[in-house]
Amino acid sequence: MARPAAFRMITALLALAWLGSAAVAGPFSPIKRVNDQVITQFEYDQRLLFMQILRQPGDLEKLAMDTLVDDRLRMSAAKQFGLAMTPEQVTAGMEEFAGRANLTAEKFVEIVGQAGIEAETFRDFVEAGLVWREIIRGKYGPGVSISEPQIDRALAGMQPMVAISVRLAEINIPATGATRGEALVQARRLKQELRAGADFAALARANSKGPTAGRGGVLEWMKLSELKPEAAVAVRGLTAGGVSDPVVLDDRVVIYQMQEQKQELTSEKPAVVVDYAEYLVPDDGKSAAVVRAKVDTCDDLYGVAKGQPAEMLTRQTLPLGQIPANIAAALALLDAGESSTATTRGGWRVFLMLCRRGAALAEQPTRDEVRLQLTNQQLGTMAEIYLEELRSEAIIVTP
Repeated sequence: MARPAAFRMITALLALAWLGSAAVAGPFSPIKRVNDQVITQFEYDQRLLFMQILRQPGDLEKLAMDTLVDDRLRMSAAKQFGLAMTPEQVTAGMEEFAGRANLTAEKFVEIVGQAGIEAETFRDFVEAGLVWREIIRGKYGPGVSISEPQIDRALAGMQPMVAISVRLAEINIPATGATRGEALVQARRLKQELRAGADFAALARANSKGPTAGRGGVLEWMKLSELKPEAAVAVRGLTAGGVSDPVVLDDRVVIYQMQEQKQELTSEKPAVVVDYAEYLVPDDGKSAAVVRAKVDTCDDLYGVAKGQPAEMLTRQTLPLGQIPANIAAALALLDAGESSTATTRGGWRVFLMLCRRGAALAEQPTRDEVRLQLTNQQLGTMAEIYLEELRSEAIIVTP
């Protein structure tokens, strides 16, 4: 919204008066005015040093001033919206920022303090970012909607550029036949003990079976993609010290603890895996068409096959090279959600449906992660537009 001409004239006159009074230089002397707020030499020096420590690219002298100006505009907008961060929220934001370097906020402040940066400089930087995030979410968030086709297109175009490696600890409980139920009960009991503060390594030594039990369940480093898909999904969101829910694998139930993880750039072409379903229907020329009319995705097939023998519907996720040649040839002609009835087996017609084709599950983000990423991209664009509006309306004066 444009400011009234009278207001802009008064603000400009006040700025000129301020310029005349800013002749005496000093660390706390104003060096720029943004509407009714000032930026001091001390704040600028601190921000410049902070940018240098963060190893920001570009013209750091310009970047330091630009970010200070933008922060003043963000805080002014927050005041207009009646929005303020609590001390607890700012502290949590500082912890989040420091955590990106695997540090606590206290340790981060100590390290940057050795370079001459005040704790308040870090706090102000974080607070402006937090309040701006809340403004954008409140102002534009309700209007952002990400469709399922948008997520599909994003996933189809993703090529992983990093290899995630993890160092896990495990509590490995054998679970075959009649012992599966008992193993699940034991695993859930152990998970409750861990929630109550029990030591993971001690529980692993006492309860885990296998070669890792003697060393507290600790496994060697491995790529996330080397884990079973169920295990990869369970651990990918864990931070150091985090514990997974019990994971049911072929012959065991496992509880994982994240010890460490790291990401490395990779030029390797990601392995292509194919998720597909085979549903056996009568070879009568009609049944396959009836099924096709009822389903849009592979998940819909479970409802169609409900009550039938388990072998009538199978779903697998396999590397492309491990799929039988005739099935692979049929799948090559399909997009996700499409089907083929070109194959027969044992007197049945195979209703073949492609569920997903792409990088290994452990290497791709989940649909919820992609939705959040696309939402943040849209909000980021809107935030830049809004900030540019604030800049264009502001009275910014340099002596």
